Amino acid sequence: MKKITTNIQNLTRLWKVAGEQFHGYKQEGQISSSFIPESEWPNKIWTEVHLSEDIMAELKDTMEQNPQLTFSCFNPNAADNPVLAKHNFELQFNQTGMSMPLNSKFTTQKKLDFKRVETAVQAALWSTAFMSAFGYDFGTRTLEKTLDKIPYYLVYHNKELVGTVILYKTGKIAGVHALGIIPEKRKQGYATEIMYNILNKAIEDGSEWATLQASDMAKNMYLKMGFNVDFLMQNYKLKQD
Repeated sequence: MKKITTNIQNLTRLWKVAGEQFHGYKQEGQISSSFIPESEWPNKIWTEVHLSEDIMAELKDTMEQNPQLTFSCFNPNAADNPVLAKHNFELQFNQTGMSMPLNSKFTTQKKLDFKRVETAVQAALWSTAFMSAFGYDFGTRTLEKTLDKIPYYLVYHNKELVGTVILYKTGKIAGVHALGIIPEKRKQGYATEIMYNILNKAIEDGSEWATLQASDMAKNMYLKMGFNVDFLMQNYKLKQD
């Protein structure tokens, strides 16, 4: 249970830190949300308590006021909750919360160069690469206002940009986020190499566990690396009338 909690807290802390820079983070009772105007990230609403009728009513009310919010449901049982359908929530996509102890460094095959985003030019480049890799807008303005609090990295191989990644630490937990490969560099082993390199950096920085939230497409790759499944993260929108 502790692994699940620390995994979720690393992710939601990242959302919170981003939203706070735009006065877009709110916590009302047991429900939290983080919204950045003119950006598609994070724009999340979440709760870590049981989805009672009262909680669902509060979630629905908030999402009706801000349809850009996505509800992320942290589900340790990997089973659909009937109360969500009852309240007109529609599943958009799943992610799998995963973790792995960082016991020893990984062997790497490629010498990659990780450049932390520090300037507006680098922020624009990271945002463009992220859009190319994932298909949605992270927002250059979001990066510019959070780059001193969130470590964004541009990843190069032989001086050519191959992808993006975030390494966000909470205590001894190293959260790996936004690991994306631009289309022209895919199927060349870069995702695995970036992960091994960034985990080695995390070990050097004193982290003891790595966490992430994998897409269905990337889940098997992480399982082969040694990550274990912690929970299912189901992402919902309200159905539009």
